[in-house]
Amino acid sequence: MISCKINEYIGWIEQKNPLTSCHCSKSAEYAVLLGRSLTLTNDELAILSIAAPLHDLGKIRVPDEILIKPTSLTAEEFKVIKRHPLWGAEIIFDRADGNLEWLYVAEVILNHHERFDGFGYPAGINGREIPFLSQIISLADAYDAMISNRPYRSAMSKEQALSIIEAERGKQFHPKLAEEFIRLIA
Repeated sequence: MISCKINEYIGWIEQKNPLTSCHCSKSAEYAVLLGRSLTLTNDELAILSIAAPLHDLGKIRVPDEILIKPTSLTAEEFKVIKRHPLWGAEIIFDRADGNLEWLYVAEVILNHHERFDGFGYPAGINGREIPFLSQIISLADAYDAMISNRPYRSAMSKEQALSIIEAERGKQFHPKLAEEFIRLIA
């Protein structure tokens, strides 16, 4: 049943935007790689394996003209984009049927754009308030976004992306997670 739901949600993302689907898949690979290196429990890895490929599920509610815009977003458009973690969590929550695993997946998705320093979204929580699995997905998501071509910019090199992650240790990213991620990818 769980794999049916995952496949259904992945199908929704793929139908909306194949680039987002590919990004979610690559981000999930990085997230699980990091999770395994941290010796997460089997239960934690299971949640991570569900939440990571679905982290951008809420983007199915973002209008195409914003999602694939080839230029910088306006402040209003960015407000819409910033709602995607909430929308993704709502989709999962509404269909969780009280299943605790899916409720935790919803929480992880909700918080994947929170920052270690508290300047993320949607709630602006920081440090230990952010679910650990959300912090793992945040790193994987940012790295894949940086090394991938986007409608509004070309891909960075792996070295450039890792340099940014290093510079953002303790700011955007959990310092120990960033350190481990850099070690794994470099």
